[in-house]
Amino acid sequence: MKKRFWRSKWFIIILAIIALLVALISVVLRTSFIEREDAVLEYFSQQEGMPDAFAQLDQLTLPGSVVLCWWDYGRAVREWSSREVIEAYPSRDIWHTVGSSRDPWHNFAAQLFGKWGSSERIHDLAKIFLLPEEQALPIMKRYNVSYALVFTPEDLQKFHWIAEIAGYNSSEYLTLTDDVYQPTMLGSQATLLRLLFDDTLNPQWFTKLFDNGRGKIYSVDYP
Repeated sequence: MKKRFWRSKWFIIILAIIALLVALISVVLRTSFIEREDAVLEYFSQQEGMPDAFAQLDQLTLPGSVVLCWWDYGRAVREWSSREVIEAYPSRDIWHTVGSSRDPWHNFAAQLFGKWGSSERIHDLAKIFLLPEEQALPIMKRYNVSYALVFTPEDLQKFHWIAEIAGYNSSEYLTLTDDVYQPTMLGSQATLLRLLFDDTLNPQWFTKLFDNGRGKIYSVDYP
């Protein structure tokens, strides 16, 4: 009886230690994950021209309006500009397009603690950016989009992934030669590239409200 009692006691102690370790690891992983996620906002805050663009978005747009932007600017638009976006978090199926997903520990933490966005909304975002304006506008209208926010060179660097998510070959739309991006004939019709290269491609259904060389803000002029 005495031996069984001590065996039972040690079993309970070991279980308690394991539970404590799991809880500690969970806290560490969660804290680390939150810090990594907040580092994205910190990066935006330190990039020349980006904080001003988010501040101007707050000043130049109507409260409660929806802003068209790629999902990874979504939290900044919500928290800094007090505006809504189509999506502010990655969906599970496009998580591989995020650089931090290639960090095994961060990837594991994301599966446990991450907030996941809508796959449908992110695919709609990608389609809006790759389609010609006339085809993109009906999708935008479905989400009540009133404004658009784009950044250079960030959105050009992401174009490959955006095109892939939309189901297109990015090289048919955008070329890179000697560190210079150039839209192709087909790319000159893509909504995102028309917004980024507005000085030459002249978007038809967007009016530019702000441009500081890094960020551009447009109002949407529905026909």
